[in-house]
Amino acid sequence: QVAIDALFEEFAQLHDLGVFLAQDSGKLTHAEKRAALRAISVVKEKRCGRIKGRTVADGRPQRELFTKDETSSPTVSTDALMLSLLIDAHEHSDVATADVAGAYLHADMEDFTLLKMEGESVDIMCDVCKEYKEFVCYENGKKVLYLRLLKALYGCVQSALLWYELFSSTLQVAGFELNPYDTCVANKVINGKQCTIAWYVDDNKISHLDPNVVTHIIEMIESRFGKMTVTRGKEHVFLGMNITFHDNGTVSVKMKDY
Repeated sequence: QVAIDALFEEFAQLHDLGVFLAQDSGKLTHAEKRAALRAISVVKEKRCGRIKGRTVADGRPQRELFTKDETSSPTVSTDALMLSLLIDAHEHSDVATADVAGAYLHADMEDFTLLKMEGESVDIMCDVCKEYKEFVCYENGKKVLYLRLLKALYGCVQSALLWYELFSSTLQVAGFELNPYDTCVANKVINGKQCTIAWYVDDNKISHLDPNVVTHIIEMIESRFGKMTVTRGKEHVFLGMNITFHDNGTVSVKMKDY
């Protein structure tokens, strides 16, 4: 039941964000149905103990359709992240870590991509919204629901790059410049001091000497992508690392729990 509740919450989020549009199976061609990506629902226990549902598309059939250049997305390098932490510690900057909820789902899916839900997932989806019931069909005795993806769902090969392009362009519009050595680090001089954002997909580290500037940047990102989970202060859990800033201008990074 805990797993079903977690998936209900996940499906409800996808529905509320307008991630997909139900399709009449009778109007789909055999080729379109064959090319539909299977929906995979996984349930995991997070480090904090919360049970979380996550629905992804099985993007393996798409791999032959795109080259690596069309789908690979950059992520902040370990070197760049460690160097930025050193600078933050040395300058006694105010640091915030924040993650964008359902990041990929903010990016629009440009191609016609179908998602195929089967079995018990279809029932949970219909519980989320009764309107899906009229689109349910049966294949080999199994309940099936075809959904057209309107947003970049996790698992689709082009999703990571679509999100990266959306997020980096949002920062650039706000006056940030991408670092030429690592395009997941962006800088902007505000009030004579440098503000730095380093990100790994949907996890962000934001730093500036003035806490008010950090707050303003968080609000700017939230105005575009919705409420984020934000951590402020000396201690952060970021990308599985326990990061602690010390008063003597040093920083410690541990991964014992991991």
